[in-house]
Amino acid sequence: MFDSIKQKLKQINLNDSTRYRKAGVLILLIKDIEEDEYKILFTKRSAKLKSHAGEVSFPGGKWEENDIDLYQTALRESMEEINLDIKNVGKLGALNFLLSRHKIEVNPFVGYLKELQSFEGNYEIDEIFTVPISFLVDESNIQYKEFKRNDLKVYIPSWVYNNNKIWGLTAMITADFLRICFNAQIKTDLDLIRNYDEY
Repeated sequence: MFDSIKQKLKQINLNDSTRYRKAGVLILLIKDIEEDEYKILFTKRSAKLKSHAGEVSFPGGKWEENDIDLYQTALRESMEEINLDIKNVGKLGALNFLLSRHKIEVNPFVGYLKELQSFEGNYEIDEIFTVPISFLVDESNIQYKEFKRNDLKVYIPSWVYNNNKIWGLTAMITADFLRICFNAQIKTDLDLIRNYDEY
């Protein structure tokens, strides 16, 4: 599976960087010993935070000057947020960035956990959970909401898993990954969103 994901991610023509602030996030694939399928790790942000309180997200955060690149940003922030052992991550590739509503260029990287480890959230994180890829690609589990902004009109997917709602930018990144790497039939035009700059 990893070879297939690597090849598909390699075929992406990554867009040129924007003038906006940068962030790196990690799509981390995990498989329990007793299970056959991989899951994606998500976090639920603390309800006490000033921004994105209570929202589901990928581990990651904003680029800092000491970061070698945005992949290192994603790893550093994941270590800080969920106690990820960064030596325990195998890199598979990257997706094209998406702009957040706050004009932050969010760059997703894909990796897998080499060996199982325990996670522990810091003050920013209320919950760490995983969702099976099979659940996410099942069309019956996908809900759509129309997004309209000026001349842009697209449908944004979302999922609800164990009372956790995956929506917004996190859902769009998830959809991008699933469409490219698992041929998921998710009805949204991410390139329209990616090229839209008038929030």
